[in-house]
Amino acid sequence: MVTISALIARVAPDAVPVYVRAFAAGDALLRAHGINQPLRLAHFLTQVLHATGRGTMLFEFLYFTAPARLLARFGEGNHVAAIRAEEVAGLLRNERGLAERVYGLGNPAMARELGNSEPGDGWRYRGGGLLQTSGRANFRRLSGLAGVDYEANPDLIVDRAYALLPAVQAWCNGGLNIAADRNDIVAITRTLTGGLNGLAERRDLFGEIRAVADTLALAA
Repeated sequence: MVTISALIARVAPDAVPVYVRAFAAGDALLRAHGINQPLRLAHFLTQVLHATGRGTMLFEFLYFTAPARLLARFGEGNHVAAIRAEEVAGLLRNERGLAERVYGLGNPAMARELGNSEPGDGWRYRGGGLLQTSGRANFRRLSGLAGVDYEANPDLIVDRAYALLPAVQAWCNGGLNIAADRNDIVAITRTLTGGLNGLAERRDLFGEIRAVADTLALAA
């Protein structure tokens, strides 16, 4: 049987050690939730690797040094944060400040949507982990699903002992084994992300993972 660790080694050779170790210890967890059949495993891995830049990103990248790049990502007309040109100087090389401006109390509408109610919540609950979960409310939801207090200890979402569990719980809560059995990447992507962002890239990644899995299976 092809393991997720073998797939990671081939399709995500630059994955950070935390994720590598989480996957290495995760076969039993995946098996317990039925994510061990080839099609299910390939779809699951597609989603988490797309979210994390093939396993290279623990938390959302918020360190900008160029004004143009920051405005292209979060500026007026490009993002609901609508950062103005005159704000940029104070947000360059300032991850915490940028997180608070975009996701925290500096952006009240977004803060309400994410459940970020306290100063510093924008940074504390920035996108993190295998599904780049963001927002206090979503960390609280995962805490209830997984039985681990990610809300009180948000760094656990990238702890090797707990990093895989939120993605598995979100997958199962969405009934995504059934969608994977239908080979329905559209339904899977929409359930996990709320939209279809990066669908073409996800399709390409899925094709690559399936090809590697087939090769590993033949060599076994």
